[in-house]
Amino acid sequence: MSVETSSPPEQGQLRANTIGLPGVLFQSITTMAPASAVSFSLGAAIPFTGSALPLAVIIALVVCCFIALSIGSLARHLPSAGGYFTYVSESIGFHVGWLTGWMFDLAYLLIVPFQLLVLGPVADSFVSSTFHLSLGWGVWAVIFAVIVFALTFFGIKLSADTGIVLGVIEIVVFTLLSIWLIATSNNNTLAVFNPASSLQSGLGGWQGVFFGMIFVLLAFAGFESSAPLAEEAKNPRRTVPRAIFLAALSIGIFYVFCSYAGVVGWGPAKIGTYGADSDPWGTMATRVWGPFHIIVILAILNSALGNANAGVNAASRMLYAMGRTRSLPPILAHLNKSSVPDVAIIFAMIVAVIFSLWPGFAYGPTTGFAFLGTVLTLPIILVYLATCVSVPFFYLRKHREEFNVLRHIVVPGIPFIILLFVLYFQFSPLPAAPLNLAGPIVGVWLVIGLIVIAVLSRRSPDALKASSKIYIEDAEV
Repeated sequence: MSVETSSPPEQGQLRANTIGLPGVLFQSITTMAPASAVSFSLGAAIPFTGSALPLAVIIALVVCCFIALSIGSLARHLPSAGGYFTYVSESIGFHVGWLTGWMFDLAYLLIVPFQLLVLGPVADSFVSSTFHLSLGWGVWAVIFAVIVFALTFFGIKLSADTGIVLGVIEIVVFTLLSIWLIATSNNNTLAVFNPASSLQSGLGGWQGVFFGMIFVLLAFAGFESSAPLAEEAKNPRRTVPRAIFLAALSIGIFYVFCSYAGVVGWGPAKIGTYGADSDPWGTMATRVWGPFHIIVILAILNSALGNANAGVNAASRMLYAMGRTRSLPPILAHLNKSSVPDVAIIFAMIVAVIFSLWPGFAYGPTTGFAFLGTVLTLPIILVYLATCVSVPFFYLRKHREEFNVLRHIVVPGIPFIILLFVLYFQFSPLPAAPLNLAGPIVGVWLVIGLIVIAVLSRRSPDALKASSKIYIEDAEV
């Protein structure tokens, strides 16, 4: 039974029926951070994809839409704040499910520090050039961390409504700029969809395309983030799958359009110089919009703020779900008066400040951004792979009467195979330092997760088994 009005929560429960499709949709969209992703994540792929960036984006769009359909197949039967933690537990087994949630935690705990490495330097540069006041990027990173904390600590409604406003602003600004760049360019060409345009010639250019896709997938990462809001959404069995697919499709098309605009706006012939500019989209905006390029800077700040806001929502709900089952410290399941997991949010923000300042000062904000982006994308890919595998198992075991070869084998199978290629090219050949540390870091995190599972299996097996419980059914009853 679904209720359309916000219901007061029971003790220890999230506030049900609080946000509708727009709020859930923009949770995913703002986690993707469209403007920030176009400016930085997609740009980080260009040293590998070269002017074939739009081709890599199209492949990622297809992959992510198929993943979104696969997630939707599970979400409509398993509406839970645990998201992938619950999906995989119900499909393959609670040991693999817990490990999937563990990998999701790593990725989403790094989203906020990842965006603080955008917010801090961009804000400092903007204030320094406009008002001749330099506080340092680290100070601005901490200021934005406080803002994100305030947006997420006082209720999901405030956070979701803020996400809608921030998401609309950034999409409108970058769509207009992309139209302007394409209309004024003399470099419009279909060669950007040819792998031979890659800056790495191996395998006919495909090596560069697939290696660069780690950053393209980083731009897409987040379309799945509305899944953990299921217990706070209206009609979650319908709303969450729709939101996830619409986010992947709509922002994916936006990325294709903007990536084409960025390549032809910069010029395919000189694309090798793209990475030398710390703010290439600001440079292109200055060229075509003159003093109004400030709008683009504000849109990037807006985008990164929206992404950090949404990232805390998703990470804190996953920590809440795992704390609720006592497979992580139960204090993480504590809720404040606004029915949000306050301890999980505080923990996420402490991690955010530490892991933005540390790599930012150790490697510089730009390299630190690429480093954190690589680290968080690898576990996200593993979560996607586990989700794709879960679909056929879930329907064959739990809903055999609904099983369909096309929807439950072919649709999840295609992104699974492509993602294996993407993973392979992250390690062959290894990237330069510090990006070559990403694999070992994720590997250590995985080993720690396996150790925790072994301990829980001996001391608290019921905590692991509880990962497949669908708490929203309790609330509906």
